[in-house]
Amino acid sequence: MKVYILTIIVCFSFCTTVNAQKEASLLNSPNDWRAETLNLPLSFAPELDYEGIEYVRFAKGWGNAASEEFWTYKFAWYLDVDPKLTTERLNKELKLYFDGLLNAVGKGKGLSKETIIPAKATIAYNKESASYLGNVTIFDVFFKEALQTLNVKITSSYCDITKKHIVYFEFSPQPYQHKLWETMNNITILCK
Repeated sequence: MKVYILTIIVCFSFCTTVNAQKEASLLNSPNDWRAETLNLPLSFAPELDYEGIEYVRFAKGWGNAASEEFWTYKFAWYLDVDPKLTTERLNKELKLYFDGLLNAVGKGKGLSKETIIPAKATIAYNKESASYLGNVTIFDVFFKEALQTLNVKITSSYCDITKKHIVYFEFSPQPYQHKLWETMNNITILCK
């Protein structure tokens, strides 16, 4: 009986690890981009009322202020329900996201909440690109402890096969014409 139970536990652990690795690889990216996977709702922004998974990919130079890839990253929300995106909703949610993230990281670094300037998002729908474009200004608690403006591109899709709604968020201080945006455009979740 003990051997049987131990076998079930080992099998469950192995299957859970394989599924986690499989899910971690859903968002493809260049090999030198760092990957993270988070569960939604996010611990640092529980006000964002979504359930699903957030797949994050950081450019190799994300944390290097001298790199053209500084603060360049992309994440995707993989959701069961339609997020019903609007300009107003995205501006509010980006503020909640970054205020939560930066206050959590800042607190861990000993910064007071009063030191961290609240995030400001200015996003608008662009018919030509069928995406939301704009910028978000944040207080960079990670590296410079100063204001940092990131250009933003947000797109969404629906996968009929998996029945999932996917929302892509791309961030970089680089202008939209920079080659990094093409790289980020190619980082997607395959619908299969």
